[in-house]
Amino acid sequence: MSLLAFDTHRAVKALCEAGAAEPLAEAVVETVGDAIGGNVATKTDITESKAALKTDIDRAETTLKVDIDRVETTLKAEISEVRTDLKADIAEVRTDVAQVRTEVANVRAELKADIGGLEVRLYRQLWLMAVGIVGLTVALVKLLG
Repeated sequence: MSLLAFDTHRAVKALCEAGAAEPLAEAVVETVGDAIGGNVATKTDITESKAALKTDIDRAETTLKVDIDRVETTLKAEISEVRTDLKADIAEVRTDVAQVRTEVANVRAELKADIGGLEVRLYRQLWLMAVGIVGLTVALVKLLG
């Protein structure tokens, strides 16, 4: 319990002069003294509290630094993993794009070949029709002529 400079004699005297009976004045002063004495911090109390608080702050700061370092290490590892995954995904997409380009080029070549074959067949058909028309024209000329 801390010590408080409280003049109990003076307080009892003041209460008695104000009309309180001496036993009542003494009881009030003792009760107030006890209440005040138990709730007032001394310089020593404050110094001890300050030292304890500083220790707690230092301990919390150390713990926080360790936690921050741990989170930083975890985040760096996760970022590295994501970076590696992204590089693999990008490489896979590039491979897929190259395959699609090859497939498009193959389809384009097939279409050109198909169109070329259709042109040949069309010209052949046109040629046969032209030959047929010429033959009919010759036959008509002979008939009419």
